[in-house]
Amino acid sequence: MSKDNARRLPRGIRRRGDSLVVAFALANGTIERRALGPVSIQYAKEQLGIFQREVSEGRYAKAKPKTSKKKSYTVADLWEPYLRNYRNRGGRNEGRLAIAWNHLKPKFATQRIGDVSTDSVERYIAARRAAGLDNATVNRETAVLRAMFMQGARVTPPMVDRLPSFPSRLKENPPRRGFIGDVEYAKLAANAKPLWLRCLIACAYSFGFRKGELLGLRCSQVDLLNRWIELEGEDTKSGEPRKVKMTQEVYDRLCACMRGKSSDAFVFTREDGKRVVDPRDDWYSLCVASELGAYVPAKRASGEAYERYVGLNLHDFRRSAIRNMTRRGVTESVAMKISGHKTASVFRRYNIVDERDLAEATRKIEAGSKVSNPAAETDTKSDTSTYAHS
Repeated sequence: MSKDNARRLPRGIRRRGDSLVVAFALANGTIERRALGPVSIQYAKEQLGIFQREVSEGRYAKAKPKTSKKKSYTVADLWEPYLRNYRNRGGRNEGRLAIAWNHLKPKFATQRIGDVSTDSVERYIAARRAAGLDNATVNRETAVLRAMFMQGARVTPPMVDRLPSFPSRLKENPPRRGFIGDVEYAKLAANAKPLWLRCLIACAYSFGFRKGELLGLRCSQVDLLNRWIELEGEDTKSGEPRKVKMTQEVYDRLCACMRGKSSDAFVFTREDGKRVVDPRDDWYSLCVASELGAYVPAKRASGEAYERYVGLNLHDFRRSAIRNMTRRGVTESVAMKISGHKTASVFRRYNIVDERDLAEATRKIEAGSKVSNPAAETDTKSDTSTYAHS
């Protein structure tokens, strides 16, 4: 600023950028400066006079430092940004996240983000375990809470200034290892009365499709002429499309299921034409009738008694299909394309080994040993004879 411009301003008033600043002496002799903003010179002169009178009368109060106007968020505020980010990344288990959040809400929804601590999360975990929840379910719920905080810390401006230290994951039970063989499948197929149910288990047992992939299948995705089933990327968990050739049984079942339907109709519909959305009751009844499941007495957390189903579930068909494919000579890479597994490690977890596999392995080892060493059996007999006469 030039000296000429400085002289144009009254004494005690200076310009700082677009703002005018007034300067005056306090009672102790120190100089106080107050920025007034982009005001007129006349207003600055009047304000300066007011400050000087307040100092002389002992009424002057220094300006208070500006306080942050940052919003105080609650945990509930984190849910929508987290869910939106999950959708944008192509997440496909939104329903499961919503279930977890519904359990978390009573404890955390109204809490301020800064009040969530390791201790409060540990208390939640202890309460859920006391209610009879298994460790895997509790882990999924706390994982959702942690992911909400992580997303809140990433947004701009941040909603989370400090991430609480979340407790370590609880030890979970080994993955479920249920599966069936051809004998059990034949029993299920014989007891499945509704047409859609017979077709559903045929597809699941042959190819290991997920339940949601099957129930969302439309007639337009089934090419009966060339015998292909095509799953769209938007319908699969991995987001990648899949295509499989039908077996004769699957072809016959699908022909019956699709008869008279339009291309945009769902393949699996009940006798009244309504789409099959929840097949659990039908499935439980089928497994009980086939002696592969049962209802047992149980109690809810409230103490209410009820009959709980235990036994084979539809996801066990996924393990069964994978096991059958590998044992019938289908290569791992091709089997993964059919089942929709993206990683070999998860695929192999589904490829279950049982006692029959181990017995067959021993038979092959023994047969291979005899081929490579034909004298082995003779030598063994000679040794036995020697010991018998000694």
